[in-house]
Amino acid sequence: MITPQTPLGSVFNAHSATLDVIRGIDLTGKLAVVTGGYAGLGLEAAPTLATAGARVIVPARNPARARAAIADVGGGSKSASWI
Repeated sequence: MITPQTPLGSVFNAHSATLDVIRGIDLTGKLAVVTGGYAGLGLEAAPTLATAGARVIVPARNPARARAAIADVGGGSKSASWI
């Protein structure tokens, strides 16, 4: 059986940034665990979630590499709540 695919009808597209998507959403008091949060898509998503107020945990097999990547995007800033 083949299910036909149809567009979802989102206002976002390939040029939308993570900050565009989360604009207006308050995540204060929420916890986000972002696996792979120190590389690739996770590194894009984790600081965005922190900017929206979430407490972000980035589990890592290589903590030194994760700390270095997070520091490069302002993970140590007061606006971000990274662990």
